[in-house]
Amino acid sequence: MSHFATPFIVANLGCEMVFVIEQRLKAQNIGLDKSDRVLTDVVTVLLHPKLLDELFIPQPVAAHAVIKQLIQDISATSIMKLDDYSMSKLWDLMTMIFKWQLAVATTQNIFDITRRHLKSVATLMPQYFPKYIIEQAMRRFENLAQRFTDDDYKCLNNTMILWFSEYHTKISVLLRLGLQNKDGTFCLPATIPPNILKNLGENIYKYDNKKNPIDKYESSCADSSEINCLLASIENIVTKSKIQLQLPIEFGKSDSKKKTLDIAKDIHFESIDTNVKTKNQDLTFIPNIPKSTQEDLLEMLDDINL
Repeated sequence: MSHFATPFIVANLGCEMVFVIEQRLKAQNIGLDKSDRVLTDVVTVLLHPKLLDELFIPQPVAAHAVIKQLIQDISATSIMKLDDYSMSKLWDLMTMIFKWQLAVATTQNIFDITRRHLKSVATLMPQYFPKYIIEQAMRRFENLAQRFTDDDYKCLNNTMILWFSEYHTKISVLLRLGLQNKDGTFCLPATIPPNILKNLGENIYKYDNKKNPIDKYESSCADSSEINCLLASIENIVTKSKIQLQLPIEFGKSDSKKKTLDIAKDIHFESIDTNVKTKNQDLTFIPNIPKSTQEDLLEMLDDINL
């Protein structure tokens, strides 16, 4: 199992979340100032260097519930408020669209999809948004890609496919675009429009021509697989200057609390180290697991023989 899957899952699902939020902001005619504020707050925290520092530490892939909670916490850092129902629908959209991308990627790998996700998010951000935040995030993945071997790629791909294997929701936008069958399975790559297939990771909603009025969205939200009631509450509230995120990293015993990261939203970063935080130059992760009694005895015998 790859110990570098967590940052890919968080970054790609986070970008899919941004696409959904941006789409619903436009559909509900939210003012430009509020829309820009929501997108800026969410992306700033999602790609915050301090958060990425922790995610890029080699570690076993985080549990589904942990990643979902982290994504929900990131979405809650803006003036946008999601109830449990909306978050559940948002999670279905994010996981299934990214799973579809992984499933049909025949000539592209996870780095290509991640790179395209980040570039697409950059095009949605307001002009004043510091683009270097996205550029530094891209460099982290590029640095990792340069160090990956063929086996590393295969291991990462297998880990990602296994992680997403439990999700089988039918998604309206995938059905409308002819990317998912009515039984929930994905269409074969040969049947997918070339412009969509070669650009996996782009904002899929730009290909969707559905133009339903807001009232139709609202009336059908209880039955749809899409986030029709998203952004039901965008309030004029003062956001906290510091954000606390529960990281998908555990220390010590399994019942110990997860590490909490404090992020200052208004901090300006002059120089960020975008290298992966590993002690050695290779990609091997060796967990600090206590030796068994048998291993201790064998080691003692070897010492006696010497």
